[in-house]
Amino acid sequence: MKRRANSKRRAVLGMLAATALGPTLSSPALARTWPGQPIRMIIGFPPGGGMDNLGRVLAEHLARTLGQPIIVDNKPGAGGGIATAELLRAPADGHVIALGNVGQFSILEHLAPNPIQDLPSKVAAIGQVGNAPLGLFVPANLPVASASEFIAYVRAAPGKYNYGSGGAGQITHLAVEMFKAEAGLDLTHVPYKGSAASVTDLVGGRIEAIIDALGVGMPYVEAGRLKLLGLTVGDRLADMPGVPTLREAGLPNYVVSGWQGMVAPRGTPKAIIARLNESLNAALTDPGVSEKMRTLGYLPAPGTPEAFASLMRDDSARWSTLIRTAGIELK
Repeated sequence: MKRRANSKRRAVLGMLAATALGPTLSSPALARTWPGQPIRMIIGFPPGGGMDNLGRVLAEHLARTLGQPIIVDNKPGAGGGIATAELLRAPADGHVIALGNVGQFSILEHLAPNPIQDLPSKVAAIGQVGNAPLGLFVPANLPVASASEFIAYVRAAPGKYNYGSGGAGQITHLAVEMFKAEAGLDLTHVPYKGSAASVTDLVGGRIEAIIDALGVGMPYVEAGRLKLLGLTVGDRLADMPGVPTLREAGLPNYVVSGWQGMVAPRGTPKAIIARLNESLNAALTDPGVSEKMRTLGYLPAPGTPEAFASLMRDDSARWSTLIRTAGIELK
């Protein structure tokens, strides 16, 4: 009886050890058989906007390299918060991923009424996707020809004019709030569910300004319906040498950059994260994908999961400081 009990105890301990080591031991094998079904890519913005277009460009290439369809699932609202909540509920089996931006992954937690605390630690970083230089756009008929003229125009009528953003808490919101603080302006925020809606109202003259990705506004600039007054980068872009920075308009400390990245639910096996990162970087270095991204206003930024996780954490700390010191709240 004692021998049988000891034998049973050893079997139980063996099962527990196998369970504890199972994910580690099985991850390489799991990665070889994964993906076993279509992959859902959650995007927290509506169809037709810059992030949606970027996601569909990436989805096409990822589907070829991974051998399964990538289904874009738009979950707009709450500045990306609805999409984030959807991701956090998803199984960590590699069949659900999310494409988001700095606003969703590093800013919203400091502004939302019911924030997800320390969001960067609650997701598994796959990799950075790109950077998006931002620009100050105004309607073509607004009687200003430069950023400095725009600043003087708004200062002359405090509280009269409105600016739009792609969503409360997004970089398109915070970029203008920083601009307001640096320039001493009184502009009213009008949040939209995505950049496509905000630029439509800007073209229609229902708002007076946006700061958004170049790919969002440049088609309208080229069509003569908007004006680009300045860029949020530190130095002029090599391919747009005639466009000044907002620092040149008398705001020496003003530099804002937007980024995009891809994550999975926390707990997704590392071997699957590695394959996703490899496939993502292959897409970002593909000449065809790179050209499409640049047309949309995004500069490809391949890298490691670790580097992207660090970027999310660092920017979360940076924007938290700005939000506190400026007293910015979501209303």
